[in-house]
Amino acid sequence: MSISGFLVGLGLFVALMIFLLIRRDRLVVMHSVWWLGIALMIVVLALFPELVDLGAKAVGISYPPSLLFMSAILILVIKLLLSDIDRSHDRRRLLLLAQKVSMLEAQLKEEGHTHVDNE
Repeated sequence: MSISGFLVGLGLFVALMIFLLIRRDRLVVMHSVWWLGIALMIVVLALFPELVDLGAKAVGISYPPSLLFMSAILILVIKLLLSDIDRSHDRRRLLLLAQKVSMLEAQLKEEGHTHVDNE
């Protein structure tokens, strides 16, 4: 088996796993777009490896494989930043929900309800 065949198989395997994770509700569709894009890039670059050489020449990189590493690092940094933004947003929403629950519990206590759970 050639390296191209292996990489095409790897890209298709990654895409299949992403679809299974979405179907089993283990991965949000918004997050899966990144991984499907990665799988697509693996397949495209496996089928057309000359694209790496053309891309490296276009941006002035003399050693084409270094373009792959630089691109991978850049993509991972962007993905990490977006994940941190998403986590920060979820944290703010969780704090807001906790405050609302506390206010509702206080309001229920004031109204005389006795079955309010305090943890």
